[in-house]
Amino acid sequence: MTGFKGGEELAKTFYCKDFGGSCNWKGRAETVEELLKKISKHGAIKHNMKGMTEVMKSKIISVIREQ
Repeated sequence: MTGFKGGEELAKTFYCKDFGGSCNWKGRAETVEELLKKISKHGAIKHNMKGMTEVMKSKIISVIREQ
């Protein structure tokens, strides 16, 4: 999942609503790993998420955009 725009690497972006809910939160980071940490923190605070299974992680990664 790498992309470049104008010679710069694109940031990774996750929209919570893309994961199936109505939440308008958006997370953005330079790497997938950084973004997953932000998503996990958001999930714990706003959605009472108790952790991230490998299945959930795979589904989240599948909807991450490069922008």
